[in-house]
Amino acid sequence: QCNVNMHEFIDQQKAKGIDEVVYLSPDAPHTLSSNSPPPNAAIVGMLIDRRITTDRSRIRAEETLELRAVKLPLDELNVKELTSQEPLNVDTVMELMQRWWWNCDKVKQKCKDLVVSDEARSDMYRKCFLEAAAWAMKTQRERHPNRTVHLSKN
Repeated sequence: QCNVNMHEFIDQQKAKGIDEVVYLSPDAPHTLSSNSPPPNAAIVGMLIDRRITTDRSRIRAEETLELRAVKLPLDELNVKELTSQEPLNVDTVMELMQRWWWNCDKVKQKCKDLVVSDEARSDMYRKCFLEAAAWAMKTQRERHPNRTVHLSKN
């Protein structure tokens, strides 16, 4: 069993050549692009609170861990009462990221030997995200039927 702290993990990823390590936080000032593959390594904030504390995970990422804080592009789903700032259950975030990685791996394999325009590739990656997010949100509704939306669109 390996016991590694966060700073050691980040250093290990960089040593492997994985230079894009991001910290997922609904409070982040930046949103991931759905038009490109997800980051190689994503740390899920996983701050467990009884109540939501605004900016807590973003501050942890940027000040304590010195990582770029980003949020998921949930606005692109165009779901009523769901924004990119919505804190999601950890299992939902993990499922969404895993599906997004899998979907993008399929696109990379499909396009490996083909000449594909940047616009077509961007559209394929966007579809990867939308499909992953839609499935993860469907699963969340099934697993957590009584979960309330913490934020709503203005």
